[in-house]
Amino acid sequence: MNGKAAIGVILVVVIVAAVLGYAYAAEVEQSDALRSSNSSLDQKVTGLSTQVSALTSNYTSLKSSYVALQSEVSQLNGNISQLNADLQNNQTNVVLDQAFAHWDYIAIENKTLLAPQYTPNATLMWIGGPLAGTYSGLNSIESTWNKFFGLWSAVWFYTESPPVVTIDGGTYTVNATVQWGLTSFATPQQVNTIVTNYTIEMHYFGGKPLIVMEVWHIVGVGVVSYPAKEVESLQTEAMMNASFSHWNNIAIENISLVMSQYMQNSSLQWIGGKLAGNYTNYSQIQSVWTKFFGLWNAVWFYSEAPPLITVNFTQGSAASGTVTADIQFVVQSSSNTSAFEYINVVYTTDFVVINGSFIITHEIFDNVGIGPLSQVSTFA
Repeated sequence: MNGKAAIGVILVVVIVAAVLGYAYAAEVEQSDALRSSNSSLDQKVTGLSTQVSALTSNYTSLKSSYVALQSEVSQLNGNISQLNADLQNNQTNVVLDQAFAHWDYIAIENKTLLAPQYTPNATLMWIGGPLAGTYSGLNSIESTWNKFFGLWSAVWFYTESPPVVTIDGGTYTVNATVQWGLTSFATPQQVNTIVTNYTIEMHYFGGKPLIVMEVWHIVGVGVVSYPAKEVESLQTEAMMNASFSHWNNIAIENISLVMSQYMQNSSLQWIGGKLAGNYTNYSQIQSVWTKFFGLWNAVWFYSEAPPLITVNFTQGSAASGTVTADIQFVVQSSSNTSAFEYINVVYTTDFVVINGSFIITHEIFDNVGIGPLSQVSTFA
């Protein structure tokens, strides 16, 4: 090999080595850059993994909270449903109470209590009977009730089965079959019956149910009748009760109750004893009873046998009558409360019947025996 060729080979080798050395250096530099990049990426991956782990933990926690909230929401919805049901039941019960109160106010014939139960533009419909018609507005309704109360002196109501309350939107409807017992001013001894299919519609205003529509549908009428003998027996018993009431009022020395049983022009005949005399008007009778109560600190009465009662009937009703009885009064002296006396009295009371009440027109207090309680004597 000549010298030039050798030099050429050496140059080639040197060039190749230089090239390889440069390439190696570049590879090393690139490798270092990649390692640095990988380290950075590892850090990012680690950071992201930590974030993912935190997010996963948060998700699990939020999911658990969401499930718990769903359970609470479900429970709250259940509570709301129950409260709505309770509210509905309560409002239904209040409506039913108002219906019964309404019928009570009719029975006691109190227009003042009835009127506030209606709305100003309410409607009252009467199907059948003397008041048949449709009445709109509170004034018209009040006028109708005045006519009703003018017909009947006493009113009672009955329902054999509970009323039914239905709800449609904001309208509460009460349906019931109501039977009314009534006595008229014209025939007080007769009890009439009216059977009605009764409907009341109410709306709530300011938390209170008011009537917007009322329907009286008369489906039956009749008369509660009693055998004549039973009527006479009842009225005879009523007269006896009036007598015992009078003697009780004397025994408790209540001048107001005693005098409430007399007519203004009644008379009282006192035979024997400290108060003997004839008392011919209300004022004189009151005066003699006042004196009687002044004499005695306490009064008791006894009757060994039932009173004898005579009743005069006119057209099946008691018009007047007389009660006669042997009554023994035991009295305690006001001046000496240790002293007790007996007063044996043949008692006669004449009654007249006015508006179903037994009123005294004449009375005889016949003293047939008096003395110390230790020496009580029987009636002759």
